[in-house]
Amino acid sequence: MTPNSTEDMRPGSPLPADRGISPRLRGRLFVDACARRGVTLGGWCIIGAIFAILFVIVAEFYPLFKTPTARLEATFTTATRGEVFAIGADEYREVSYLIDSAGIHFYSLKDNKPLPDQSLNALGTARIIGVSLAEPRFPVLGLSDGRALPVRVEFEIEYRGGVRTIRPVLAPEEALMLGGPEGLARLTHRQDNSGYTIAAATGPKTVEVARVRVKKNLMGKVTRRESRQSLAFPAEGGITALALDVVREGLLVGSGSGQILWARLDGEGDAKTLGATREANLSIAQMGFLLGDYTLVLTDSSGGVSSYHFPSSQEGGPSVNKIYDFEPDPAGIGIFSHSMRDKGFLTGGGSALHIHYGTSGATQLTLSHPEGKSFRAAVLTPKSDGVVAADEAGHLFHWTLDNPYPEVSFAALFGKVRYEGYEKGDYVWQSTGGSDAFETKLSLTPLIFGTLKGTLYALLFALPLALCGAFYTSQFMRPRLKAIVKPVLEIMAALPSVVLGFFAALIIAPNVETYFPALAVSPLVVVMLVFVGLGVYELVPAVQKRLREGNEIYALIPLTLVGASLAFFLGGVVESAFLEGDYRGWLKEMLDITYDQRNALVVGLAMGFAVIPIIFTLSEDSLSNVPEHLRASSLALGATPWQTALRVILPTASPGIFSAIMIGLGRAVGETMIVLMATGNTPVMEWSLFNGFRALSANIAVELPEAPEGGTLFRVLFLAAFLLFVMTFLVNTLAEVVRLRLRKRYQAQ
Repeated sequence: MTPNSTEDMRPGSPLPADRGISPRLRGRLFVDACARRGVTLGGWCIIGAIFAILFVIVAEFYPLFKTPTARLEATFTTATRGEVFAIGADEYREVSYLIDSAGIHFYSLKDNKPLPDQSLNALGTARIIGVSLAEPRFPVLGLSDGRALPVRVEFEIEYRGGVRTIRPVLAPEEALMLGGPEGLARLTHRQDNSGYTIAAATGPKTVEVARVRVKKNLMGKVTRRESRQSLAFPAEGGITALALDVVREGLLVGSGSGQILWARLDGEGDAKTLGATREANLSIAQMGFLLGDYTLVLTDSSGGVSSYHFPSSQEGGPSVNKIYDFEPDPAGIGIFSHSMRDKGFLTGGGSALHIHYGTSGATQLTLSHPEGKSFRAAVLTPKSDGVVAADEAGHLFHWTLDNPYPEVSFAALFGKVRYEGYEKGDYVWQSTGGSDAFETKLSLTPLIFGTLKGTLYALLFALPLALCGAFYTSQFMRPRLKAIVKPVLEIMAALPSVVLGFFAALIIAPNVETYFPALAVSPLVVVMLVFVGLGVYELVPAVQKRLREGNEIYALIPLTLVGASLAFFLGGVVESAFLEGDYRGWLKEMLDITYDQRNALVVGLAMGFAVIPIIFTLSEDSLSNVPEHLRASSLALGATPWQTALRVILPTASPGIFSAIMIGLGRAVGETMIVLMATGNTPVMEWSLFNGFRALSANIAVELPEAPEGGTLFRVLFLAAFLLFVMTFLVNTLAEVVRLRLRKRYQAQ
């Protein structure tokens, strides 16, 4: 090799210049260069794959936080013959109906034109002066002659040549005479499987209630039974709004002075005042329930919008608690329409329509009249994907809403929310329920809490055993014995998580429940026996001669087994003498703690068993790889082996030990199967050892197979996966930063 060959073989050059280099050396250098580039390419591919996975995850949950939008599809003029009272639409947003003082008129939202009118002979010479649209397919018309006319609005679907055609049909029911010559301007109704109930204000403080029950026998004969009842309310300022409370079988009344009154439909007892508007003497303009009939929404004459909940405990009659004040409208609120899919609702006053969400208390979107005129009626379409409205000039407006995830907000995902039936705000995860009216609860906070709780208890169990075991194995155990112990522990890391979870659920959990007092006293008993053994070892020379240095494990194993056996006996004694013979009953009675069989203690034992091999192996390698000259120098200066291990070896190996702990932490954070199988998967936020929890990873495994693709739950689960990714990334980054700083610190010494 020439004198200049070293310069030509600098790290950046792929191959040295041909100056007398042998072919064998050239081949080796070529292979080295290819390997270097292959490793670099592989590293970049791994980084690219990680970023690609992250991109997919972010792309899936990003739509949750998009701002709701509305697009005006069409505006056209209607031939209204009087004041507009209500408006409705079919679920496909192809046909709309408008109710004015002259009748019900249909319009094609697809072609933006009127459809042929259908006669409503039941009107006679009367005019419509009030409408109840509590059931959009079954409006009840209040007539000027005092009758209430129920009308079924049906949308018959036909397919001709593969094209869907919707044909609207009016089917009026038998009218009910409820009022006098002044007519029925204020009324409400509800429908169920057995018939319907109509309530109408017939005076300043009186309400007439009619119940119609329809029964059809096997022969097709229909029987109709009707009952009437009058209710009196101490409504100051007169009755201004009505709402039937079907859950509590009562009637709600709003007064001109802002009173919220309630009375039983069966007439038992007097009317009761439940509350009042946010300010005194504000007339209640609208009153209605959201989907599920639990959340009550009131609007007042000043444009205020408020929601109320009925507490779960209602001894002595119902009551209401005010929950939210929504964005007011200074022009006043005269329009109310609730969603048929979720807890959303629409209010309107003047030239603006507002879309709110009852669970979060947020006003999500505002629609304005293009010309600043006032709206007279508006409705959320059945799928909550559009709004149809009519203004004072007879124009019909049709918007398409893009608000597929109204229940999701930062507060709903991470903050306390006052859900229906809850006395106060709370963190709750409950993604599904037994009915369409279920209020989705998607707080990720209890899942994050559960992840941290499981990790904490696993590390509390694993760290002392793994670190102390690694310290003893690397510093004091004989090499021949170490060659057996370390591989055995490393093999433990190969056990599948599902096997450990299965073992924890079927073996550990029931046995821990049975022998918990013994398990609780066993650490104390074992430690005491070890100290007793140490005293015997120090005081009896014969024992020291037989037990050579480095073979202490041969004495520790029998002492541990004896201590465990003694603990089983003492556990029963402690339970009988101090815990009234039943530790679970004692925990419940004295500490108000419920013992769940699959709890955090079981997870800590099982997941700690999975984490111990990782922490042990990496820590032992770090301690064993400390340069031998440091140990020799310390011993030569007169330090004992124990002093050398604590003050020289341990600090030097601390970067590697910290990395081992953080890698074990990351393993515990991302664990799925053990947490899934060894806990009850209850998303509760309690630090108790005896309660279960639900971790982010286990929640994804449980919920994702049942989550509709593209739905709210589906995307929230991807957000949970992103949070899990971030937590693991932060743990690993912190481990690497601290490791580098510790290594730099002790290298400098």
